Amino acid sequence: MRQLQDYIAFDLETTGLVAETDRVVEIGAVRFDAAGRETGRFESLVFPDRRMAPAAQAIHGISDGMLADAPSARVVLPAFLAFLGPPDSTALIAHNAGFDAGFLGRELRRAGLAIPDHAVIDTLALARRKLPELRDHRLDTLARLYRLDPNGTHRALADCLRVKGLWLALEGPAEPVERLVSYPIAAPSRSALVPNGWDGLAEAVARGLRVRMEYEGGSRGSQPREITPVSFVHRGGVAYVVAFCHIDSFEKSFRLDRVRRYEIVTVETSCP
Repeated sequence: MRQLQDYIAFDLETTGLVAETDRVVEIGAVRFDAAGRETGRFESLVFPDRRMAPAAQAIHGISDGMLADAPSARVVLPAFLAFLGPPDSTALIAHNAGFDAGFLGRELRRAGLAIPDHAVIDTLALARRKLPELRDHRLDTLARLYRLDPNGTHRALADCLRVKGLWLALEGPAEPVERLVSYPIAAPSRSALVPNGWDGLAEAVARGLRVRMEYEGGSRGSQPREITPVSFVHRGGVAYVVAFCHIDSFEKSFRLDRVRRYEIVTVETSCP
């Protein structure tokens, strides 16, 4: 049984969707235990050192004027890291966690700060697994389903409070760790952020390794197939490995949550 620990649901608002070029403008977080008892909050605007994109402002309502006197990331991030506490006793949670983990990693790197070892559990992946009948698994949709507070949505603290409610509604604290999809806080330079537990596939991408895997779904069912992974991507909150498929002789995408097992079989002379 998993040891009881604190959870921190967090959310970032940004100037756009591209971690390499956009910046964080607000951080919100709430700390709570497995029973849902809240024990702390963190909330701060962050000066992004660039103008706000109109499309982003239309979503979260944060304007350049609101950010004019906000502290910089170099000031806010050390306080946020202190709020997080040690990774062995605190689990982080976010909806579409790869987005928030990647943006946070980028901002920490820009600020010259060490990246912590916390894993960020993805409530989007958990909702997809537990509620496959839903047409979409956006936070707004799930908040309506579970009657979570709809006020102040798309601001960081309001959204992380909804993530907390979603985690508890989905019975996240009772889930075995190995069934949860989580991401490291990192700033990948060439590929999408890779979920925890897929180090072998990440190595295959980096070194051009050929992989044999069992895959559930697709036109060929679960029969073993050999691939040469090329990169990782995220679409609609789902993580995929893009690979050259040696059965079909062309490049295609495979959902990571449908890969049942895999093994490295050889080294490619070059990536396809």
